[in-house]
Amino acid sequence: MFIKKIFYKQKFYLILISLFFFALLAFYSFVSEGCEGGMDSYNHYLISKYTWKYPHLLLDQWGKPLYNLIASPFANIGFIGVKLFNILLWIGSAWLTWLTSRKLNLKYSWIAFLIVLLPQVSYQNTISGLTEYLNEFLLISFVYFIAIKKWNIGAAIAGLLPFARSEGFVIMAATAFYLVFIVKEYKSLLWFVAGSVFFSLLGLIIYGDILWIFTNNPYIIAQAKGMNLCGNGSLFHYVKLSRFIFSIAGVILLVAGSVISFILLFKGNKNDKFRNNFIFWLCCGIFWLFFAVHSIIWWKGIMGSCGYTRVMIVITPLAALIGNYSISYLTETFSKLKYHIIVFTIVLMLISISHLYQFSKKNLPYTLSDEQKEFVKVADWLKTYDYKGRMIYFLYPYLNILANIDPYDKKHFEFLWSFDFKYSPLGSLIIWDAHFGPNECKIPLEKLMNNSDFELIKSFKPEKPFKTLNEYPFEIYIFKRVKI
Repeated sequence: MFIKKIFYKQKFYLILISLFFFALLAFYSFVSEGCEGGMDSYNHYLISKYTWKYPHLLLDQWGKPLYNLIASPFANIGFIGVKLFNILLWIGSAWLTWLTSRKLNLKYSWIAFLIVLLPQVSYQNTISGLTEYLNEFLLISFVYFIAIKKWNIGAAIAGLLPFARSEGFVIMAATAFYLVFIVKEYKSLLWFVAGSVFFSLLGLIIYGDILWIFTNNPYIIAQAKGMNLCGNGSLFHYVKLSRFIFSIAGVILLVAGSVISFILLFKGNKNDKFRNNFIFWLCCGIFWLFFAVHSIIWWKGIMGSCGYTRVMIVITPLAALIGNYSISYLTETFSKLKYHIIVFTIVLMLISISHLYQFSKKNLPYTLSDEQKEFVKVADWLKTYDYKGRMIYFLYPYLNILANIDPYDKKHFEFLWSFDFKYSPLGSLIIWDAHFGPNECKIPLEKLMNNSDFELIKSFKPEKPFKTLNEYPFEIYIFKRVKI
């Protein structure tokens, strides 16, 4: 009776849950000095903020065209705007997952809703400027339209995914297979490639390169140059962390749903053929291909992979649908045990809720990282130094925000990785830090220290030493060009 009552009123309860999560995370967004995602978050924010001032940023592939465009109104509110934007996208993805489940006539659709919201990785990264949440929302949007057989709309959205995140090509591959070989909706392929054609032509106009999506892709460029900043790791890296990525309930139900959907391909009811094919070929196809690709590139240490768990946020709604499918099938097949199955699932979800509580208690609100605290000192020092009107070089987006330095004003600022020892102007400032200086920028500290054209005018060293990327002791040095 209790389960039936929840099911009957589930929309009301889900609204309450949504409001709770939004209020909680919005509060933490306002009171947190720091965020998740490191400098990526601040970089995405800056790109989207300045998109309208510098239209070429629309096609910037570090931020990604769709994120740059859609997030720009929120970014111009301030960094709090992009954090709230991500929270809304996250909750919106949960609702679209629930709606898709209902359209597929799956029982206990509220389980799919909760599996989207309960994973610790999804929860902790909302307070950020990361692009995963927009990709997650777009993915479940196209899956929803495919579920209701709006093939053209679904195909069009799927075709836009590479312009939200680079992994969109992986999702497109699995989707193309489904459209061509499973449902045979050949006409939808015109809509499927429409986004790529549009953005390719736009790139031709702006860059003079119709293949800019590949030639300007930072991950492809890094791979071509043999850059590997983060090393590599275990092939089973994401498997080992799956309980945090998808929640314990999500992982168990995901595996069960994947196995069940495979079995039902051969033994399923013909009346459920569309649903079975949808779950196995589309949902499982995208999910496991995406999961495998990220596992392999981290294992091999290629394509700029750093083994971030947050990349899996994108496919969490698919895990939720596959898991919900398993619950629906098991409770129908073993009707006498259905309440035991539901209670078991609820217990698993309560464990995930306890994980969120413990994480919140320990980590929220977010504080500034040790690196950021040093850059606060740099920003305070800059207020006392006459740097305006000079050319300034650095690669730490948080400092752009602190000092209100426009990162795309090429007359006064340039990223440190573009620094030229030969042609940088007299009087220019170089802010070198141990995180980005020797890594992305390929500038060893000694190269500046031993060059008589540059004078060290200030340095910042933390009171308690710590190491940054690739075990460099974190320090900041500011140089001035004194001769050419």
